[in-house]
Amino acid sequence: MHEIDVAVVGGGVVGLSCALTLAERGATVCLLERESRPGRGMSTRNSGVIHAGIYYPPGSLKARLCLDGRERLYAFCKRHSIPHQRCGKLLVAADETEIPALDVLRARGTSNGATSLQMVDADFVRY
Repeated sequence: MHEIDVAVVGGGVVGLSCALTLAERGATVCLLERESRPGRGMSTRNSGVIHAGIYYPPGSLKARLCLDGRERLYAFCKRHSIPHQRCGKLLVAADETEIPALDVLRARGTSNGATSLQMVDADFVRY
């Protein structure tokens, strides 16, 4: 029988992150996962997007955590040589009536520190 400090249930993105943080702080950690490999449960439904904070009200807890998490994730990827790209995101209006909603998202994103937000047209997408 081995003694451990902490058992983390779930080997998805959150569970692995928690286990790593605890281990880096000196705790002995046991990760419990029902799947055959980590990251095979809910984490497989992740879009793989590193969010810029455009969906949350400026100054809200979600916005602050999103932005902090984004910077931490980029630093983690760099520190561990994990390939990633800052390739941007394309939000599409299905018709003219949806453009005001995109304007709201652009303003919110700018308030939350997202950069290079711009409106483009169909020709930009075709290129």
